[in-house]
Amino acid sequence: MAGLICKLSGCLQGLLLKETTCYSRILVNHEQKRYRKRTRKPAPWFVTRKSAKRTHGITNENLADLQEQIWEDALNTTNSPIREEFLENKGLTDNIIASRFQTAGESFQWKYDTRRTGVLAIKLGIIPQWDKEGKKVICTVLQVIDNHVIRYTPPEEYQQTQGFHPWFSKNVGSLVVGALSCSPLLFTRQYNHLFLEAGVAPKRKLTRFLVSPECKLAPGTRLRADHFRVDDYVDCNAKTIGHAFQGVVRRWGFKGQSSSHRGGKNWRKGGATGGGRSQAGVRPGKKMPGHMGMDWNTQKGLKIVRMDTKYDVIYVKGIVPGPDHCYVRVMDTSLRNKRREMMQNPPICPTRFEESARDLPSEIISKDLYDFRDPSITFAIE
Repeated sequence: MAGLICKLSGCLQGLLLKETTCYSRILVNHEQKRYRKRTRKPAPWFVTRKSAKRTHGITNENLADLQEQIWEDALNTTNSPIREEFLENKGLTDNIIASRFQTAGESFQWKYDTRRTGVLAIKLGIIPQWDKEGKKVICTVLQVIDNHVIRYTPPEEYQQTQGFHPWFSKNVGSLVVGALSCSPLLFTRQYNHLFLEAGVAPKRKLTRFLVSPECKLAPGTRLRADHFRVDDYVDCNAKTIGHAFQGVVRRWGFKGQSSSHRGGKNWRKGGATGGGRSQAGVRPGKKMPGHMGMDWNTQKGLKIVRMDTKYDVIYVKGIVPGPDHCYVRVMDTSLRNKRREMMQNPPICPTRFEESARDLPSEIISKDLYDFRDPSITFAIE
């Protein structure tokens, strides 16, 4: 009887801890944290991105002229015949779209539970900074390049989509942000049609943020580094560095067995895994060899200490996951104590528009950092 109770308790524990949520590519997938099958196959509701190149019988000169003409049509958002046909089929106009969203003259007070959109940045590397006391501060450099709002889905419509999960708040919508414009020749027609409403060139990377209804933005709105401010706290979400298949010593930090006194050639092995008489068997979550890295990781509560508004560069205090030149999702922090601190000086909602960003200086430094442009020694004239 005791053995049966132990088995039932073990099964119950396995069922409770087997599945957990893992924020995947654009916050719409659900994966198993344990027994996770690694695959590069996208979700079935994703639109096919790349197609086979059809350049048979086309010379290099013709291809160059075609690419130049396509770039002109992609960047010309005012007189695009494809976009006009798309809006006509949908029964929309530019005025109708603009009336549904916030304009540059409208803003409201940021609250504790307000969820603004984030941005897609590229990690440039790590660079040290120094505070006024001479202590080194390790910072990660992120650059926000060519970010535009692609689509916004209201909460009532987002709840009916496959990307909505029961644990999401029912008062949030979905806002898709794209980064890095590319040539339409690189993608399929279905993927290119995703950007007709926004009127921008196809983007290389897309991501999705959950936003409050009052923080919605019109498709085509540009997002820059000044969406945040110096001394704000952000969360950075990216994929960690991949290390392929690794053993337990490197993957989990096991000590290993003795290499000089007996044991045989078991120096880097994990040892026994499934003993236990009536409870024999490998438990879910057992630390074993396997693929290391390439998992989504979030560093929360990182402080912005420096910003370059000319090149849209952000200096974040701390280490951001992922290798250099990887995509990083940057958003307002979700830590309670940091959000309470931000309540004393709330950020701009829903974002800082280009009209109000013209008065900003080209470089902003936190009051805690030492500005090397300032004089270090001053002499009083007697």
